[in-house]
Amino acid sequence: MTSIRLRLVWVLGLNTAVGLCIAISLWWLQSRSDLHSLPIHLADSLLHSFFYGTMFGLTMPYLAERFGFLRPPLNWITIIASLAVVALVATGAIQFLLLRFERIPSEKFWPEFGYKSVTVFLLALIIAISVWGYEKFRDQIDATNLQLRTQQLEKERALKLLTEARLSALESRLQPHFLFNTLNNISALISENPTLAEEMIQRLATLLRVSLDAHTGRHVALRDEIRLAKDYVEIEKIRLGERLSLTITMSPELERLIVPPMTLQPLIENSIKYAISPRIEGGQIRVFAHQENGLLTLSVWDDGPGFTKEQITTGHSIDNLRARLTDMFGNEGKICVSCESGSAEVKVSLPAKTYDG
Repeated sequence: MTSIRLRLVWVLGLNTAVGLCIAISLWWLQSRSDLHSLPIHLADSLLHSFFYGTMFGLTMPYLAERFGFLRPPLNWITIIASLAVVALVATGAIQFLLLRFERIPSEKFWPEFGYKSVTVFLLALIIAISVWGYEKFRDQIDATNLQLRTQQLEKERALKLLTEARLSALESRLQPHFLFNTLNNISALISENPTLAEEMIQRLATLLRVSLDAHTGRHVALRDEIRLAKDYVEIEKIRLGERLSLTITMSPELERLIVPPMTLQPLIENSIKYAISPRIEGGQIRVFAHQENGLLTLSVWDDGPGFTKEQITTGHSIDNLRARLTDMFGNEGKICVSCESGSAEVKVSLPAKTYDG
């Protein structure tokens, strides 16, 4: 009921404005020097405006809504017929009132009735076609925008799923590799030193627990990553003994910065594999962490013979870590490898952000 009242108020207001504009325009063009003719122009214009505007403004939206659901061309036939009926009824009412108040002679009733009916019908038809074209065009634009938004959302979802799949695949290639190496170490110690083997199993359980907790998230605190690296080195020291030496240099304020899980462990494992295990005298591994210009840099250095960049093949621990950093941080996650005579160093740079967990 409220919507009908609002529509009626809007139609009446619009008709009044249109009628006043037409009346003043006709008066100005025909007899602007005669003020006595202005009320006559106002009466005629308001009469036509109210009857035509009110009948078309109130009936056609209702009829178009009802007939719009019909199948073409039946919908257009009914709407055009409705326009003709409204034009005839409104013109007949206007002509009757003009004749009743002696605004037109009786002999002009039918000629003006036919002229006005046809003219108003054609104008209404043009307006109806224009409105239909505008609504059709707007619907097409809305449909296109909806399709584009849907495609964009699907693209973003696909990229997210692809990134998550790549991360899961890369991380799954890291953890089994580490686990199998450790189990091989335990297998070698069982017959030689059961006590050490038992100790190694206990450390492995602790290490796996931390590793699995880290695997559930995309970031861990640096302090947890350092603890994971220490546990791994302690397991390896059972096999290598004093041949393996680890030094970690890090300021306490860096402990809460976030890093991807399993960042240091594969680098330390790489150093043990190429710099410590092959040499009888073993070697040293040094881990450094520092923050500068909004970046956290982690460095793993060893005193081994080093390796060439060509040795970093697809699937290598450094290659996997580089791919994970790219997926997580884009261009802000980098790995730099430098090898000199008697040493090798791998630096990892990523944004310095505080861990909230």
